[in-house]
Amino acid sequence: MADITHGTWIKDGKSVDAVYQSGVKVYGRNLITEGHDQIISSESSDYNYRVLYTKLVPGIKYNFQTIATLTGSADNLVTVSVYGSDFGVPALVKTEIVANGEVSSCQFTAPDNGEFVLIYAGKQGATSGIEANFKQIKLEIGDQTAFSIAPEDILN
Repeated sequence: MADITHGTWIKDGKSVDAVYQSGVKVYGRNLITEGHDQIISSESSDYNYRVLYTKLVPGIKYNFQTIATLTGSADNLVTVSVYGSDFGVPALVKTEIVANGEVSSCQFTAPDNGEFVLIYAGKQGATSGIEANFKQIKLEIGDQTAFSIAPEDILN
């Protein structure tokens, strides 16, 4: 039986690279350890967001995936941004994903001073009155992979 110990999958006393659950390969480790589902309630702010992750490593490529829906918006785009320690400056990385109830993803390389990953309740600068519902949030190191649940998401 496989078990997760110190971030490594162990089976019969040996580390394993690939893990399967019900015949489906599960991929990289989900760096989001809490809050895989998030609701950003409607507010009057045009910059309504949640901080998802705070430990980016400079130069590392990341893959972000979620299933998102919006209420109160005719647009179906959500901004994913990377900031350094100063939120007052423009985002170091800014991209948009589709919020249509299906899996959507984006990739980015963490800049030298990038620290935080944020998701917005819609498009950054235009979130007033929008509620965003994010399901199965996943942030992993590496290039885009087919959407699957991370091993720890199955265990938890």
